[in-house]
Amino acid sequence: MKSALVVEGGAMRGTFAAGVLNTFQLHHYDPYDLVLGVSAGATTAAGYVTGNAQRNRKIITRLATQRKFFSPVRFVLKGHMTDVKWLWQEAQAKYPINPAALDTSTPLVVVITNMQTGQPEYHRVTADNIDVLMEATCALPMAYRTPPRYQQARYVDGGVTDAIPVQYAYEQGFKDITVVLSQTWGYQKAEEKGAWVANKVFARYPQLLEAMHQRAKRYNEALAFIASPPADCRINIIAPPAEFKVGRLTMRRDKLLDGYQMGRHAAQSFLAAQHAVAA
Repeated sequence: MKSALVVEGGAMRGTFAAGVLNTFQLHHYDPYDLVLGVSAGATTAAGYVTGNAQRNRKIITRLATQRKFFSPVRFVLKGHMTDVKWLWQEAQAKYPINPAALDTSTPLVVVITNMQTGQPEYHRVTADNIDVLMEATCALPMAYRTPPRYQQARYVDGGVTDAIPVQYAYEQGFKDITVVLSQTWGYQKAEEKGAWVANKVFARYPQLLEAMHQRAKRYNEALAFIASPPADCRINIIAPPAEFKVGRLTMRRDKLLDGYQMGRHAAQSFLAAQHAVAA
């Protein structure tokens, strides 16, 4: 069966996936025919497929904790709450990946949301589009005020429309799927509050608004697919343990490092189980 790796986003909760993928890299574990990433999961996956997964811990603990990235005060003054373009550019300057490696690596596909249609789009990352796709897939509506333009359209965070693209992977013919989650298994997304704010900000984009209002429903449908996949599909779940206490905007480095270590331990357990099955 063709195999795929799906990496969920979740902003700072991505520290767990950073630990998982760095451990995969350290063990030279890359059996996948496709890697799918969303939001922070996409940037983490970019390091993994290009052989530089160790950068992800540094990005989260050294760069994403800076006020240049996260600033509620700047947001009140009509700026970005989370400046994802700055974060990506700074990460590339300090801990660069080699974009040329994308031509020979496992294909990396990221999810972005078209503001006009309100639909998810799936784009393969290349040396030519990596910068704009990483900005787009991480562009949280409202928190990032200037959604980037790509191929004549504006885009926001892929997590709005397909936060865990397991069904997409299955529909593309991948029947052996490993999914790295950023919430503990058993979590269900609740309806987000403050819909009236989004209604005002995105009044010009009714299809995007509809997608935002359906976000929890789509997310929970993905979880249901993971819990009960079709008979011809096998899904492996790597999820944070119950003691994982990292939130979307956790800035405490000790908590982030704890979450990273939990990712490493989960990956080690997963690899041990895979080895046992193979034996």
